[in-house]
Amino acid sequence: MNQYERMTKEPIRKLTMQLAIPSILSMVITNVYSMADTWFVSRLGTQATAAVGISFAILELINAMGYLFGTGGGTRIGLLLGAKDRQGASIIGSTACFFAALLSILFGGAGLIWLPDLMRLLGSTPTIQPYAETYGRYMLLGFPFLCLSLVLSTFLRGEGKNRLSMIGMACGGVLNIALDPLFIFGLHLGITGAAMATFISQAVSLGFLLSFFLSGHTETKLSVSSIRPTGKLFAELFHAGLPSMCRHGAGTLSSACMNLSAGLFGGDSLIAALSIVSKAAALILAIIKGLFQGAQSVYSYNKGAGREDRIRQAYRYTLHLNLLLVTGIAALVYFLAPAILTMFNATDEATISLGVSALRLHVLGLVFMPFGFSMNILLQAVGQSWKSTFLASLPQAICYIPLVFLLPCLLGVPGLLIAPMAAYLLTDLITIPYYRQYFSQNSKEEGILN
Repeated sequence: MNQYERMTKEPIRKLTMQLAIPSILSMVITNVYSMADTWFVSRLGTQATAAVGISFAILELINAMGYLFGTGGGTRIGLLLGAKDRQGASIIGSTACFFAALLSILFGGAGLIWLPDLMRLLGSTPTIQPYAETYGRYMLLGFPFLCLSLVLSTFLRGEGKNRLSMIGMACGGVLNIALDPLFIFGLHLGITGAAMATFISQAVSLGFLLSFFLSGHTETKLSVSSIRPTGKLFAELFHAGLPSMCRHGAGTLSSACMNLSAGLFGGDSLIAALSIVSKAAALILAIIKGLFQGAQSVYSYNKGAGREDRIRQAYRYTLHLNLLLVTGIAALVYFLAPAILTMFNATDEATISLGVSALRLHVLGLVFMPFGFSMNILLQAVGQSWKSTFLASLPQAICYIPLVFLLPCLLGVPGLLIAPMAAYLLTDLITIPYYRQYFSQNSKEEGILN
């Protein structure tokens, strides 16, 4: 069975899990090494831990750029391969890599030039600033490496080669975990060592992912001769990847706003607590996103092949499975919250107390996330970019940012802690009409075709 037949004929549950498990593992490993980074840095004190949280906004910016061209190109690649157009897929892939490399160098360079101002804009306090600048500098130097790694990883998922995507990202993650203690404590480099370990691991991941494309393991062929840096193609990639850019770009804004609000209402301890909570919550988000990203290539391939029935089956299966998984994991994390916070910070009682409350409220809110996120991914995969962009902006921008300032004014620190849950719930309510419209419309079209 060739790749086309596999994506359009293999039983949905089997196919979806074959694609989803590597995606989940890839994202979990990436988040585990991010959590390990935070754990090692937490040994250096509250301000160092908070600095990693401040720099998380830069990571989301890199993700926004990477997924703009990765998902923009990957979605187009899936549709083209579903229509058996390999040459078109190669042109899209090569051009997306060119634009991603160019813009990541420009953005990274601009960030380095205005680094102190950028850290303050992202919510750094005077006591956190030296640590944030040190860590942020290496993140910006690694901007092109991580950005291109995300692009290539997403291309592999667009082709249905999720296992290769997992291997490429996992190699860097394992290396980062190994280098952190060596650089931070063995070489006594402190937070600089943590940043250097992340930088090196990102470069290694890019090398592995690039080797898959250059050694003939993919249907998409990357080459300089296939690059078409035209305004039209940039617009196509931008349009297709806009929901992903908004999803992660909103993460940059929401992280900065959260840090600013936390600095106003709770100081360094609250910023440090929310940094730990963000890493722990990201691990659960990795499962949600990994499962739906596994289904994303199924959506795109079958949209190109005209198989709406398989899209509907894949959507319902992944949504139901995700709700069950997230509910179970959220319950476990709720009860383990004190142990998790103590593991990251055993000395600052204020950080532990605030972090336990924040983590429990956040994981309760994550139970509401799968529905809105699933519809967002589906609409993007089938080419309904503007609707997907709007839904992608809801949980972390349109709903969350007003709440993260309004609720603390009304309720104090508890208001800041319940803001994520309130944002996810509002997102679900707004998503319901889009769900009804898509499936009622496509059910009618399928009936006409039959």
